[in-house]
Amino acid sequence: MPKKKTKKSRKKQGKNWRKFWKLGVDEWSTQFFDVNKEGELTANEGHHIYNLNDLAEKYGTPLQVIFPFIIEDLLKDLIGYFQAYMKIYGYRGKFFYHYPMKVNQSKEFVLPLLSEGANLEVTSANELWIVKKLWEGERFNSKIRVFCNGPKTDQYLDLIEELRSKAMNIVPIIESLEEVERVSKYKGDIGIRINLNVKTDTHWDKKFDLFGLSEKDALDLSKMKNLKIMHYHVGSQIKSQKSILDAIKYAFSVYVE
Repeated sequence: MPKKKTKKSRKKQGKNWRKFWKLGVDEWSTQFFDVNKEGELTANEGHHIYNLNDLAEKYGTPLQVIFPFIIEDLLKDLIGYFQAYMKIYGYRGKFFYHYPMKVNQSKEFVLPLLSEGANLEVTSANELWIVKKLWEGERFNSKIRVFCNGPKTDQYLDLIEELRSKAMNIVPIIESLEEVERVSKYKGDIGIRINLNVKTDTHWDKKFDLFGLSEKDALDLSKMKNLKIMHYHVGSQIKSQKSILDAIKYAFSVYVE
């Protein structure tokens, strides 16, 4: 029979988990989290401590716990980093953050981001419908820009055009040659997604997941006056900073062409 864990061993295990998850470290954005003496995960808001284990026992699982102040602080930091380096390097353009709705569609998660100046990105008619409902509830103004990625079904395109007619800043992104004819007639800014011919150190396998037009197909398209945005995806869980910077440099060369 295995030996029963003592209180001392449980305490030691809790310390190991704190180190393993790098809890309480600003650089990892985990400064709000800790593990108590009983080895249970906690979150700190000012001087108040939330015991997440107690919440799970009270409300059951799966359980989603959202801390708006953490979301707001992280977005402020992100925007602040970009503004600081833009000033250092004398970049005269602007930085716009677009939150991908596929991450979390809960209004409790989305609204704190919008309050700090985030724009939105959707990948389906369902996600755009959620944006429509939030907007109709006067949760945000129509100046927010919404990128529309993903394959364009007729339902998706109809909703894009409907919201555009109501003065929302909706930007459809062309994902395939089949979408060119209808999207190119769109009365507003449009974008195009390109499958860049660039390798990155990533967990994402490009052989099986292709996004957007080939570089050749994109460059062979006829002129579109309202084409304003080039969108690309080079990987998920990218392991090195060099991979990100190399992809950006290559993307700029394609954008210029």
